[in-house]
Amino acid sequence: MATTAAAAPNAYTQQKEAIQLELDRRVAAHRARFERSAMMQSATHQLGTAPLNLIAQGDSWFDYPLPVFAPSDVIANLKAMPLSPIILSLAHYGEAAEDMLGVTKLHRLLAQLNAGDDGSQYDAILFSGGGNDLAGDQFRLWLADAAVVHKDPARGLQSERVDAVLGIVKAAYQDLILARDKVAQAQHRSIPIFVHSYDHAIPSGVGVCTVGPWLKPGLDDRGWDKETGRGIVKQLLSRFADLLTELQGQHADFIHVPTQGTLTAGQWANELHPTPDGFAAISAKFVAALRARFPHRI
Repeated sequence: MATTAAAAPNAYTQQKEAIQLELDRRVAAHRARFERSAMMQSATHQLGTAPLNLIAQGDSWFDYPLPVFAPSDVIANLKAMPLSPIILSLAHYGEAAEDMLGVTKLHRLLAQLNAGDDGSQYDAILFSGGGNDLAGDQFRLWLADAAVVHKDPARGLQSERVDAVLGIVKAAYQDLILARDKVAQAQHRSIPIFVHSYDHAIPSGVGVCTVGPWLKPGLDDRGWDKETGRGIVKQLLSRFADLLTELQGQHADFIHVPTQGTLTAGQWANELHPTPDGFAAISAKFVAALRARFPHRI
């Protein structure tokens, strides 16, 4: 028993170390690509057409490892564009918003934002967070028991609990905005943040590999059928979209990319992730938002 107990923390530590090594590799690769781009711009005297320099933090919608040899997430799609931005991705699948904005990860993001005093300043931040908090393994906690509310889908969510988790997600976003504001003020410039609200996931009961499903088991446990449950999931994620729209109205340079209502039923690979075609459709929304803010640079 002692050997097994000791092995678990060791495996966790090794995983964290492996992730850090991968992020270090990404930082070095991004720096090298930025320097090559700057040299080419200088040599051809095309400084006005410099590609966007972006930093991304987030979950599996920014870092989806499938298909294995051709990842299809939002960042992968942006990198594959003809006029592609230079992107440093600190995103890692499976992270909740509060995890991504804990001390370590927030400081990692800030360290990169503050490292741009040599001319390699980031033009914008891309952020994907909140989906795992709402529609992850804990999804059951937000559901009311169907029998208790007489199978009324309008009462399918436990409002107080949903308010509580959305409060946590909101706090994480507010901390990101505050941290960004400090860097932007110090560098005397604007640094827009682009966020999104996922799409209305379908509780199909399909997971990915050995992970999931995340939605249908909770609905089954609370006594909701799949079709009614789909409407309840939509209510939950619509509340999240409302939160991002509220923050957009309260803070400058905080841009909510409208991604809900984008995917068809056939563009979901599983309960939480789009197919490659679906990710391409979501990525197109980001491209439109980036082009609106940075004309002719993407």
